[in-house]
Amino acid sequence: MAENDPLEDKRVEDLASHLAETTDRNVPNLLLALQDILDSVVPGSQRAEKIKKEIWNYELLQSVLIALRQDFSQINGKWNTAAALAKILAHCSVGLDPPDSHEFHAIFLPEAAERLIILSRNIQHRYCKIPEKTLTLKDDLIGNFKEVIESLQWLYSGHLFLTTNVLRSNYLLQMLITDDRETSVTLLGLIQSAVRVNSVVLNTLDEKVVHSLLDEIVFKLSAFNDAEIGAAATRTLVNIAASHEALIKLLYTRYKGLRPLLSRWTGRGFGRDLKRLLSLLDAGSAQQAELQRLHRAATTLQAIWRGILQRKKLKKAKRGMSTLQRTYRQKKEEKSRVHEYEKEQRELQHQLLMARRKAIRETRQKQLDMISAMHPADVNKYLALSQIQSAIRIQARWRGVLERRKLGLRKASALQVKAAITIQRHVRRFLKKQEEKRKEPFLWQPPPGLDDERRVELQREIDEKRNKEKPKELSREAQEELHQQAQEMLLRYVAFRAQHRKNYQRREALLAALNTDADLLTNAPKVDVATNRDVYTFTSHSAPIAAKALANHREELQLLRQPWWRKLHIEEKTDDEIAEEYDTEFKIL
Repeated sequence: MAENDPLEDKRVEDLASHLAETTDRNVPNLLLALQDILDSVVPGSQRAEKIKKEIWNYELLQSVLIALRQDFSQINGKWNTAAALAKILAHCSVGLDPPDSHEFHAIFLPEAAERLIILSRNIQHRYCKIPEKTLTLKDDLIGNFKEVIESLQWLYSGHLFLTTNVLRSNYLLQMLITDDRETSVTLLGLIQSAVRVNSVVLNTLDEKVVHSLLDEIVFKLSAFNDAEIGAAATRTLVNIAASHEALIKLLYTRYKGLRPLLSRWTGRGFGRDLKRLLSLLDAGSAQQAELQRLHRAATTLQAIWRGILQRKKLKKAKRGMSTLQRTYRQKKEEKSRVHEYEKEQRELQHQLLMARRKAIRETRQKQLDMISAMHPADVNKYLALSQIQSAIRIQARWRGVLERRKLGLRKASALQVKAAITIQRHVRRFLKKQEEKRKEPFLWQPPPGLDDERRVELQREIDEKRNKEKPKELSREAQEELHQQAQEMLLRYVAFRAQHRKNYQRREALLAALNTDADLLTNAPKVDVATNRDVYTFTSHSAPIAAKALANHREELQLLRQPWWRKLHIEEKTDDEIAEEYDTEFKIL
């Protein structure tokens, strides 16, 4: 339905006329039509405010309040109707500012809050009297009870002064005195919501009322064993103590057994709220509790950090011990291997020495055998010949040693000669190219022999050749293909023209920004005479650029604090890399 549809005004007026003509028993069911009217407009809009004023002017809201006084066990829809009417009453009252504001705020709203509390008490009374066998009916009643409580919360959230009337009501205290788990949790949530919505509500209540509420909440912690009730009661006490520091001392002095009582709820699933309440009781104030919490958090962080450092040291020590053991084993194995190798070499040398001695003895024995078999006159000749051959062998070995010593020097000399030849060859090649370049004519000089007559003659030959060899005519298919290629190239140019133009504009903007920055830097004042206005001129108003500049500044400061040997692995960026990085960051920005 449109916002400016006049039929809605007609619906409110028609509903008021129907109520005037019907009996009291049918009034609650007729008033349910107000929910459809409220759903047809946007909440919080001017149309919704106008509809609410019309409902108030036609006294339909007063009719809802009167209808809630009936016994809904005899009405069609029973307590579902009552819950729906409670929701209508709350939603119509929030955001309504009628002309007779005094009557609305001083009489109607307190009476509406009290009526919703009485209605919830009636539903709770019937819910507690129903046996456990009728679970469906109990589920319906507890749903209606929660809906009425939610309507009451919605009502005093729009009008904060009603929180005092709600918490001061005797009916609320009567509802708190119950053994039922579901309703107790809902009522504790109601008290918690009232304290959270209006943080000074407990200061406006009498001391007796506050003591009564605290007695019931502490009683539920001591008498019940259900974790859900314990969590709700603990959370309510935490909100009350956090909002009203004066009540922390009251809890500590009036309920001296509260702290031991809270210890039995440990490990029931709401340890965070329980720990918060215990810290408040121990500290005596919310500020002191917050300081203790921060102190414990700092202690925990320090312990965790020390643990991390110790584990790192232990891990490093284990790694160092493993490295030490591995190095010791490797050195021991290497030493053993060297010892075994030396032992094998000594054994081999000993065997070679023994074999050489044996060969010498055998050779000498053969010589003695040969000499003993010779004629005495030939012995001296044989010994002289043997000495000459031995001298020749010794000389040959010695000449070989000398030549092998000279071989390294000869290789080095040969390498130097080869390198000199290579250098000379490249130098000659370079000099030859330079000589050829010097012989070539300059570009601005015409080739030798090219005068004006020769140029005219060459141009005439070119024209004759062009006239003689004309371009071949293309077929229809070839011309169409060429035309298609030209059209594709034209379309491609048109498609990318906007992108090229955008890139061109970006480059122009970047050049303008660079010129502006250059002018600013050129005309910048000295640091000792700079003012706040000059600083503001050089300050970047772009958050990404400022963040990037701050990160670069911190990185430079960190590099300056580090020793020189930690900077060896840092490679300086080239100009191309800096330009590429700047273009990337500019595109991102």
